[in-house]
Amino acid sequence: MGERLEHERQSEESFTLAPVDDTAFDDRRRSFEEVFLAEYQPMVRLAVLLVDELDVAEELVQDAFVKLHQRWRRVDRPGAYLRTSVVNGCRNELRRRKRERRARRHDAPLAAVELGADEMLDAVAVLPPKRRAAVVLRYYGGLSEREIADTLGVRPGTVKSLLHRGLAELRRTLGE
Repeated sequence: MGERLEHERQSEESFTLAPVDDTAFDDRRRSFEEVFLAEYQPMVRLAVLLVDELDVAEELVQDAFVKLHQRWRRVDRPGAYLRTSVVNGCRNELRRRKRERRARRHDAPLAAVELGADEMLDAVAVLPPKRRAAVVLRYYGGLSEREIADTLGVRPGTVKSLLHRGLAELRRTLGE
């Protein structure tokens, strides 16, 4: 105990007093803050492209950051973890919406989707969730097929199929 007091006194005299136990935590927290600052906007843009609503997208991204923060010490690749978490959150949101639509319309016929001013975004919005995710991750996010497969939890061959079918559906929708 006496040695520690002597060390603290020497540190105070040289004005280099630093917390002993908290330095690793501060570095770790600062790294999380850097990840947050670097990844928040790209993750929100990704989520908006998948769910079409800014407020829902921001909420999903915030949830993903909460999960990342809870697992911070165990996550090796925070960017990949975030991307996967955001895509999974978006898929859950789209499934929830689909269930709600089914419950509301029971026997109502499906109305044709009319394209608005931004035809590409409208066309992407009507793709099935997995195809939409694959197309957005590939052509907006610039991810490789392997990275998309890891993010969606599917095989690379499935990603190729999702992209092929998604692009074919976009061509049909935009060509009409």
